[in-house]
Amino acid sequence: MRVHGEKVISRRKNIETCSDYHDYLPELREDFQHMCGYCGKIEAITKNAFEIDHFIPKKYAKEKENDYNNLVYSCYVCNRKKSDKWPSKDSKIQFVDSKGIVDPASDDYDSHVERRENGEIYGKSEVGKYMVEEVFKFNLRPIREVWQLMKLIEKKKQLREKIKANMEKNIQEYLEMDEMLDVLEDILFENKE
Repeated sequence: MRVHGEKVISRRKNIETCSDYHDYLPELREDFQHMCGYCGKIEAITKNAFEIDHFIPKKYAKEKENDYNNLVYSCYVCNRKKSDKWPSKDSKIQFVDSKGIVDPASDDYDSHVERRENGEIYGKSEVGKYMVEEVFKFNLRPIREVWQLMKLIEKKKQLREKIKANMEKNIQEYLEMDEMLDVLEDILFENKE
């Protein structure tokens, strides 16, 4: 399945140019559907604020610092893991051998990384493996637990609606899910995710 699940992220076209990339935050949040472009984590489960990442690092493309098409809405952890990594010293060279980083708002992203049913993110290509293991370190992070927590939050919302409709019948299921949410939140907090 896709890293972003059913959600499709894409940057809007014809956006008014800003002189400071921080001013794009509201539009980026909306375009990236309130989730990290790289790992798909939603805002609701993070202990740290989301940030704006420069897809091509400023170090290699000063001219793209305020270019909306070079910005990615990113969780704190992905932004720190990626940092100023780029496979070459040239902003125009995105791939060197099996190393590369793919823009998560491009259709190409899904060709390189994918999410397993259990929530883990893996590389489908050599570039994808590089992104997973070397850039974002998805293989060392509690990505599966993040996905499970996101799914549980979604189910919790659905169950809350059912409970409102039929209070007695669903209370046990709600309590079990609520306890599991607490456990997963503790795991993520302990792993600084």
